[in-house]
Amino acid sequence: MEHGTPFFVVLPDTGHGDTVLHHPSLAAQDVETVRHASGRPWLIGRWDGELRVVRSGTDALAVIGLTSATDVELRAALAAWDSSGEPVRLTRQWAGDFHVIASVGHRIWSRGTAYGTRRMFHTEYAGMTVASDRAAALARLTGAPIDRVGLATRLITPTPYPLGDRPLWTGVHPVRPGHHLVSAEGNAPRTVRWHRPPRAEIPLAEGATAVRAALERAVALRTGGVDRVSADLSGGLDSTSLVFLAARELDPQHLLVCTGSDNPENCDDLRWARTAAAHLPGVEHTVFSGADRPPFYEGLLDEQVAFDGPTELSMHRKRIFSALRGMAERGSRLHLNGLGGDHLFLGQAAHYHSPLPRHPLLWLRHIRGYRALFSWRWRELLPALADRSSFGDTMRAMDLANTDPITFNTVVLAWCYPPRVPSWITGTTRELVTEAVAGAADTPPLADNRGEHIELDATELVTREIPGWRDVARRHGVTFATPYFDDQVVDAARSVRLRDRSTPFAYKPLLAAAMRGVVPEEMTRRRTKATGEGALNAGLRQEREALASLWDDSVLGELGLVDTGELRRVSLSPLSEGTAENGLGDTVAAELWARSATPTGATPTPERSVRT
Repeated sequence: MEHGTPFFVVLPDTGHGDTVLHHPSLAAQDVETVRHASGRPWLIGRWDGELRVVRSGTDALAVIGLTSATDVELRAALAAWDSSGEPVRLTRQWAGDFHVIASVGHRIWSRGTAYGTRRMFHTEYAGMTVASDRAAALARLTGAPIDRVGLATRLITPTPYPLGDRPLWTGVHPVRPGHHLVSAEGNAPRTVRWHRPPRAEIPLAEGATAVRAALERAVALRTGGVDRVSADLSGGLDSTSLVFLAARELDPQHLLVCTGSDNPENCDDLRWARTAAAHLPGVEHTVFSGADRPPFYEGLLDEQVAFDGPTELSMHRKRIFSALRGMAERGSRLHLNGLGGDHLFLGQAAHYHSPLPRHPLLWLRHIRGYRALFSWRWRELLPALADRSSFGDTMRAMDLANTDPITFNTVVLAWCYPPRVPSWITGTTRELVTEAVAGAADTPPLADNRGEHIELDATELVTREIPGWRDVARRHGVTFATPYFDDQVVDAARSVRLRDRSTPFAYKPLLAAAMRGVVPEEMTRRRTKATGEGALNAGLRQEREALASLWDDSVLGELGLVDTGELRRVSLSPLSEGTAENGLGDTVAAELWARSATPTGATPTPERSVRT
């Protein structure tokens, strides 16, 4: 890991722990160590003041991250722990975003969050199971090479579940969100599920109360004791809600808000943001124009950060965090971001793929509403409604020859968004992905309902990137916070009846109801949503020479996964073929990640390489 980046490694109570402690990938860094009762190393890493440990005899419980739990509550959880695992009833009462690590009865229990904002990985090293919150840390420990199949699956857009769970380094295995990793000396590691999404059965009014309470707690937990807090104010309901919740916790001089606008003279987002800011007297509102922010794709190779997987941050970090840097210069130490609001409150038409029991007329009304909203054609909608395929059937029938981009009008009532396969991938990549898809066909879906499965999959795709957002923000001296993705907040939202939180006739009705009396009423009436497509296209045009040069010494090319000649051609004319929507960004992210994941001087060894 980069010097200064928080991470941790979890070790069993064996005599081999010191081999990890003294490994060059850790010994050269400024790490701390927490030991088992035996004196052997248990936790090694940097936790940035977020670690708390309680002990009882030879047992110990560690929490790393932000939690509302008191020391008394931590000790109660440790006392309640038994051979069956974590006392989930107790820990679910804790607000926040945190890892739980326990050493109980010669077993090690390690888990992140229910929806993936904090994750766990494991590998075998020196005859023992070593776990970490960072895959990159384990890859450096073992010297693991890139897993070509895992990387190949990241080149189709979007990568469908469960392919996104495939290891990206050989031998470094992810732990599913909502699962514990359980390891013990002499036994193979196993995973135990500790969380399941709640049933969607609570009516709107009751659910809105629960969502509001969870969000209030999440925001208060973060802002308490922070001298100055900043927040995005995009003009949308997600960010606006967080801003007004924070304003209840802070004096005006301790709150900063910011809006990005590439065209301040004609920007719907900015108009709504200024409307909201007018209700916040004394709160400083900063507008960052296009001239204040670098273009998308600028500085692709200026810095290679060791993320755990391909991420848009690797190519857009200068653009995304320019405003955050500006907030830090104004004194912010915590930044609230509305990421997750769409995933919880926007809803999915796929919820209505099957008729609602006891409510057939309501189902028909919603289907017609979504058809009008998205301008669906009956000749595409009717076959989608008639499709009774299981999740496994959908995986087996997946079309890996489809190069058409997904549009606003694409009918999505299946188990997943139809993946698009870029024209520049090689036959080798297509074969690898085809085999991976076939091997995943027997995996159970994330939920019985298609819409819920899509929502959970989309949530995990985003939460997978949040550790990287935190890392980059921390370099600017700011803690990056995403309250919507806290387990308690997600559970509260997902508990609400589908017909109350997912409808074509109202925009985010659950969040609007939850924020009634907090957010100005006029802000809940906005129905538009900016896409940022213009700025992205401008960046593609401006940086096309840098994009084209990326493929001159491409790691993906050396691995035989892409046709670099085709990529150079497309990069020099990026807007002529819809590449912004058809995977160019994902391929660039995969290339930048592969460069950071390949040790300096090392050469990938593919079975076949395509260079043009």
